[in-house]
Amino acid sequence: MTATIFEETEKDIENAYKLQSKPKIEKETSYVLSQIIVIMLGAFKDRLKEITFDATYLHFNEQYILSDNNRLVLLEWLKRLMLLNMPTSDLEFGKLKLDLEDWYYQISGKDIVLEYREDYLIKPKQAAELLGVSNVTLNKYMKQGFEYIDTSSHNKIPKHAVDLWKDPVYCIKMQYLYQEKKRLRQTPEERLSEVYEELMQYKKKYKTPYIEKAFEGIEIDSVDDPSDYYEWRDLLEEEEQLTNKIIGEKDIE
Repeated sequence: MTATIFEETEKDIENAYKLQSKPKIEKETSYVLSQIIVIMLGAFKDRLKEITFDATYLHFNEQYILSDNNRLVLLEWLKRLMLLNMPTSDLEFGKLKLDLEDWYYQISGKDIVLEYREDYLIKPKQAAELLGVSNVTLNKYMKQGFEYIDTSSHNKIPKHAVDLWKDPVYCIKMQYLYQEKKRLRQTPEERLSEVYEELMQYKKKYKTPYIEKAFEGIEIDSVDDPSDYYEWRDLLEEEEQLTNKIIGEKDIE
């Protein structure tokens, strides 16, 4: 992206938001997204094979793209695109990749997939050594969101995952995006099965089928670590929502 195109695009973005023109904002958002993908595939051809998403029907989250937050993100992406042809470490590439996924989920609520080249992937054993942990611990990390590729090959870990896991901010973002992808790819029935299992773990922990009894008569805000209570409550709410969704879908059928 040349400096002239950058300046013109920046003006177009600012003007679109000044007018609060939805068609213009969608146009600029689509343009920036397409430029990110094209430039990343060119700049990181030694790491990336493809970036795919459902381009047949890209339905934007209207509330988000019309927000000032999206305006700021678009302007920030323009600045980052100007620098993409410069040498980039695996860590910086990984941050860029996670930021793209995070933004894409916010503007569309759909899934996006980045396919890596084989020689950019390392074996889990090597990743564990670089992290200074056992293979068992690495497997736990993978279940928490440490990035890996589901493939029959022995090479499953993108090189940037190790450095990102050591970064407190991006480690959390990696785990969050893992849950987002899982949510997008799971059926309601699959997620409900997981919710049942998570609730069962709490029942085992507190040795009661009714977790509320474990907190009966206790002022939750005064508990040192009330996280179990809030997580359990959220799971019950999710269970109800999923059940209603499944029942509703079956009724329609």
